[in-house]
Amino acid sequence: MKKLPLIDCQNLVFSTQLSENRMNQAWQLIGPSVIQRVLCYALYLLGVNRKAVGQVLSIPAETAKSIIKAINRDGLVAFEDRRRQFSAFLPQASPQPEPITLRKEESHIVVDFGRGERILKISQEDPLQMKTVLLSMLNSGLLTKLQVAEALELSPSHIATLASRLREQGALSLVDQRQGQKQEYRVPREVKAELIQQFAIDVITSGRTSGSKISDELKQRCNITIPSRTVRYHLSRMGLGKIKQSLPQLVSTVKKTP
Repeated sequence: MKKLPLIDCQNLVFSTQLSENRMNQAWQLIGPSVIQRVLCYALYLLGVNRKAVGQVLSIPAETAKSIIKAINRDGLVAFEDRRRQFSAFLPQASPQPEPITLRKEESHIVVDFGRGERILKISQEDPLQMKTVLLSMLNSGLLTKLQVAEALELSPSHIATLASRLREQGALSLVDQRQGQKQEYRVPREVKAELIQQFAIDVITSGRTSGSKISDELKQRCNITIPSRTVRYHLSRMGLGKIKQSLPQLVSTVKKTP
């Protein structure tokens, strides 16, 4: 870095009138305390003795030393009044954006961007759309792996695999290519009845349920093997997600009615 030349003030002409006018302007613009610090440090840089700096500015020598020490330690911010809440000299830090959150509402996944009413609703009846949108947001760093895993009711490790597949192969890679999937979605009426019954039990007793939970419960209670994605498919087709909130309230109301 190029060294600044020494400034010799001996041959400079100082105008009392100009000084007074400029001081008055600076007084209104930046305040007396800042002016005092600026002059104190300027005289220090010009080589004036610290004690003499205090005498010229009509402040104690220790005050002059403290000002110089603070500026050397803290830099530009030390010129300001420390009682200010925000620095007028330093650039303000950019506010951190609100985190993006996910929640389930009836038959939709709601992506809330944390800015007023800016939300995105994704139908749970379209699994491919859900996966594509949420995994794309994961790959862009907008959502976490855990958020997407909970929304899609899949394990975090499976979500990582799907996200990688989407990134490398595109959206078509998310389509389930396994044969017999359509047949797998078809279940007998008796199984569908047990599915509805288990859904109602879960919602009334705990207020929540999921495809994997119902699948496990049907296996234990009825020895019925049905994949969790098939459970989610039929719950969505029958619109049962719309009564998750209202069913427990309705049961409670009926119990209280004589």
